Amino acid sequence: MSLLSPFGLILNNSLINVISNTSENVENVKIRVNSIPTHQLLKGEVDSLQISLKQWQPQPNIRIELLELETDSVKLNLPEIRHIKLDNWQKSLKSPLNMGYRLILTENDLNNLIKSPQAESIIAKVGGNSQESQFQIISLTFNLLPNNRIAIDTKLKFPTRTEELLNVNLEFSLQLIKGHTLKINDIQGTLNNRRLSSKLLQGFADNINTQLNLRNLEKSGITMRLLQLNINENNLEITGFLHLQPQLSHSNL
Repeated sequence: MSLLSPFGLILNNSLINVISNTSENVENVKIRVNSIPTHQLLKGEVDSLQISLKQWQPQPNIRIELLELETDSVKLNLPEIRHIKLDNWQKSLKSPLNMGYRLILTENDLNNLIKSPQAESIIAKVGGNSQESQFQIISLTFNLLPNNRIAIDTKLKFPTRTEELLNVNLEFSLQLIKGHTLKINDIQGTLNNRRLSSKLLQGFADNINTQLNLRNLEKSGITMRLLQLNINENNLEITGFLHLQPQLSHSNL
């Protein structure tokens, strides 16, 4: 019913235009705002919101084959929306926000993503590229395989070995545990085509596994859970839900 009202239709078209104009590229945008009565929209409140973005590229190195979102009721502080940033997004919420999501990344999407500044910062913390690290990651490439397996081809440089590059190839499976933890299993690998020991590989996997717990986000007001994780040779697909907590000063509004 809200889509048939003039204001609801204008809001739908406005949201589509905002996403299209602020994205590097997007193939298709679908938005449905459900709000009865429609005067709730003037207060920044809707009963639910559905968004589908196909072949969406929000930034040069970030492309998503498909993103689908569906929310429960949404209550926003409209004056805060214009000033929203990564470190103050909680100010824009009047009440907790729950949403389900479905995300699909192709192999190319994933490899472009790891070249983004955000991903490079994470990679630097995990493996290198800092003065305290023992090695530097020069290149990193993901190959998606059937049965939730991933192969990684990487080139490393050790400061003590001048310009010599080491080729490291890893293959492992990803296991989803209780919706909040991704665990690397059955890891195999080679160094310059020589097989690496299982003990060394397991130590590497254990170090990564400690950082793949989604509960680490909860101190930032974000509860994220994965319901499904499917990997094949073409793409990576994730379904799950998000719970976003507003600042305490707004939680009782």
